[in-house]
Amino acid sequence: MDDMEQKETEVTAPSVIDRYYTRWYRADMKGKPCEDHCILQHSNRICVVTLAETHPILQNGRTVKTINYQISNSCSRLNNKVCGKSKRGGQFLTDFAPLCRITCTDDTEYTIYSCIRGRLLEVNESILETPALLLEKVMCLNLGTASHGRIHRSHPAKVRGEQEHHGEAAEQRAV
Repeated sequence: MDDMEQKETEVTAPSVIDRYYTRWYRADMKGKPCEDHCILQHSNRICVVTLAETHPILQNGRTVKTINYQISNSCSRLNNKVCGKSKRGGQFLTDFAPLCRITCTDDTEYTIYSCIRGRLLEVNESILETPALLLEKVMCLNLGTASHGRIHRSHPAKVRGEQEHHGEAAEQRAV
């Protein structure tokens, strides 16, 4: 009996992301269809930017070849240094600040954007060595940033909650 009860609680227990983070979605970044980003907002206002399940990288069995944090000749997200209790010194990001560029094996390149205003705390360097991690653990992988910012609902068409995003994604697939 105890084994059966334990299996039931394991199945019904929410994941860490479901329990501690609120999902927000930024659809069609810069007008590119289906290039959706997911922003995971913790209760302490730290945000983690990931790919949404509807992003083209995660569709059609694509394989990631390289991930490049070098944004321009003078700007690399890998050079971001923060220090102190309040994490001073992080690079300032705007809504459309590029975080990284992902190149797939079919030579398509996607730019991942910050989606929110804030300061860059860190980037996930482990996906540089193993780009396949990006495809395996989409919703729990810190793709590019954990930025300390607020999600503004002043533009509801730009930033949406989980229910709104999944409803629209189902409509797009049906068309």
